[in-house]
Amino acid sequence: MLLIISCYGGGFSCMPAYLSDIFGTRQLSAIHGRILTAWGLAGVAGPSIVSYFHAQTGGYTASLYFFAACFVLNFIIAAVLKQYGQRKKETRTAL
Repeated sequence: MLLIISCYGGGFSCMPAYLSDIFGTRQLSAIHGRILTAWGLAGVAGPSIVSYFHAQTGGYTASLYFFAACFVLNFIIAAVLKQYGQRKKETRTAL
């Protein structure tokens, strides 16, 4: 239990430095606020979704497939946004 708690706190404390490395410091507080809001919403919605699927199907398989599909969708969105950001950066440097 101590290892899990320490890993959670370590990830939480490193988040601002990680965000500043990726996005810069200009909008760090706004981005960090959005991440914390999403984290809180996931903490409320995640268990509710799991309990809904468990009540409907009697097992956890459907909820695992649902969250796996969410992760795949998240990966696709992140890849598209990364490509969009690279094109925008190339456009700015060409000007």
